[in-house]
Amino acid sequence: MMKNIVQALNKLNPRMVFGLMLFFVLLLAFEGWILLLRKPYAEYQQILSTRESLMASLQQTPNQSNELGQITADLKRLSEKLSSELRSPASDDKMAASLMEALDHSARLHGISLASLKPKERKQVSVFEEVSFEVSAKGSYLQLCTWMLDFAKTLGNSATVTEFEMKTANEGKEVTLSMNIALYRPLSLNEVAK
Repeated sequence: MMKNIVQALNKLNPRMVFGLMLFFVLLLAFEGWILLLRKPYAEYQQILSTRESLMASLQQTPNQSNELGQITADLKRLSEKLSSELRSPASDDKMAASLMEALDHSARLHGISLASLKPKERKQVSVFEEVSFEVSAKGSYLQLCTWMLDFAKTLGNSATVTEFEMKTANEGKEVTLSMNIALYRPLSLNEVAK
């Protein structure tokens, strides 16, 4: 069999055999080059696409100094809001007078008559002192509801209505409202440590 192959090759033109061998060697070299360089070329293409997407995202992001200025302004505004809400009169008399004045003013705006305001027990809740008051008022149902919904503006976020009860009065013409309001003021470091 080997003899037959050698005889067939001897019949061929030596230039053609050399050309075919050179073609196969070049074909193998090209295939090897493709196999070896395909992975690095794909990685290079991925790096280029990543670079382009990062450049596009960098161009879309706003200026960080503007963001920093806006964050600083928001922080200052929130700090002022928090400190104003935590600031309450130092003495209990001033706190009760301040609460009574705020509730009375708000009640007059809503057409309600404030009947009474009585201080109740105090207790410590976390780092705050909870000071409770019992409040009674009279008026129409809708006026009382509107008045209670307006408490966030009247008392701020440091006050909470803990209980309330509504009853009809004067043959259903008026409604009496009894509720407990809790005010929270921060404790001093000495009081928190106890």
